[in-house]
Amino acid sequence: MGENERTVWDDPKNDKNIQDRKIDFADLDDAFDGRFSLVTEDKRRDYGEQRFNMLVEFHGVILNITFTMRPPKHRIISARVASRKERRTYHAKQQTS
Repeated sequence: MGENERTVWDDPKNDKNIQDRKIDFADLDDAFDGRFSLVTEDKRRDYGEQRFNMLVEFHGVILNITFTMRPPKHRIISARVASRKERRTYHAKQQTS
């Protein structure tokens, strides 16, 4: 189990995310620092826990980070570069905030 100040994650899941998407969960702690983000509950299926998708700009790239709460931390489940549609949504909401 990996851990930072604000986040925790499963190492095998992180290894797969690095291999498939070139994004290391260990680098994402500051994405949870309170900066502007769009967070929605992921209700696509019953995961047995409440999951969220967060669109956030991180180092100039809009990311989609899926996480759940493990108080006091966020447990990262996956992270990827946001789709074109997600980026448009993020920028539209950012301009109206």
